[in-house]
Amino acid sequence: MKEAAVIGERGVMKTIREGTVGKAKLPLVQTGEGFGDWRDLCPVRPEPIDPRCFEVVQLSRIKALEVIRLGLPKVRAHPWREDARSLDALFGLETETHCFNEAPHQWIDPLEPQITKGFVYFLTDCSLERQRARCLSFAKAALACSPRSIPIKSEWKPLKVRAEAEENRIDILVELSDGSTNFGVAIEAKFGHRLTPGQLEKAEQHVLDQSGPAWDSSRSAFLVVAPLISRIDAKLLKPRPYWQPVSWWSFLTRLEHEIDGSHDCVEYRRFRRSVWYKAY
Repeated sequence: MKEAAVIGERGVMKTIREGTVGKAKLPLVQTGEGFGDWRDLCPVRPEPIDPRCFEVVQLSRIKALEVIRLGLPKVRAHPWREDARSLDALFGLETETHCFNEAPHQWIDPLEPQITKGFVYFLTDCSLERQRARCLSFAKAALACSPRSIPIKSEWKPLKVRAEAEENRIDILVELSDGSTNFGVAIEAKFGHRLTPGQLEKAEQHVLDQSGPAWDSSRSAFLVVAPLISRIDAKLLKPRPYWQPVSWWSFLTRLEHEIDGSHDCVEYRRFRRSVWYKAY
C-alpha cells in the first residue's frame, strides 16, 4: 500500500493511498474535512479501463454485476424524505388540485363506455372558456404520450374545441382548431377487453379522410390506453404506425401535470381518481 500527500485547491492536506480492488488499482482520498467532493480528485490520474471487463459483460450478463462492482464505489442511499419528494414531483402531488387528494368512487365498478363518456362529460359540461382549457390540457397530455406527434406550443390557444364519446368507434375524440387547421386526440380506452381487427383503421380513417377539414396527422395523437401495455395486441398495432400504446399510469400522470387548477373541480378530480382505482 503506497501513500502520498497532496494539497488540494482549498489548501487542505490530503492523504492518497493506492489500494487494489480485484486487479484494478483505485485511489482512496481522505481529507481533514472527511471525504472531499469530486474536484479533490483532480491531481489523481485514474487507471486505464481494462477492455477485458467489457468482454465479461458480453460473454455473460450474469457476471455484469460483478464487473460493475469492480469499478463503482458504494452509492449512498438517499433519505426517504428525499425519495418522497421525487415521487411528489413525478406524480405532481405538490399541487393542491391533484386527484389523489380525493377519494375514488369505490362503490361502483364502471364499464369502459361509462369512463369514456365520463371524460367527455367533464370536458364539455361547463363554460366555453373551461371547455377550451380542459380539452387543451387533455390534448397536451395525449400528445406528450405520443413521440411521433408535434407538441402544442405553450402560448397556443384553440379557437374551437369538440369532444365526443363513441363517435364512429372512437372511444374518446377531442378535436382542436385554430380556425383553419384541425387536429386532435383519438383514444381507444381499454381496461379488460382486447382490440379487434379493423377497429383502429376505422377510427383513424374517420378523422383523416373525412369530407370536411381532416386532422393534421403530425399534430394529432392516436392512443390505445390500457392498464398494462403488455396487454395491448402488438400484432394489430404493427400495421398502424399512427397508434401508440400507452398505460393509464402514464396518461393520467401527465394529465395531472397539464390541468389548470382554475379550471378543475372536485367532481372532475374524484372522477380521475376513480379511473386510477379502476385501472390499478
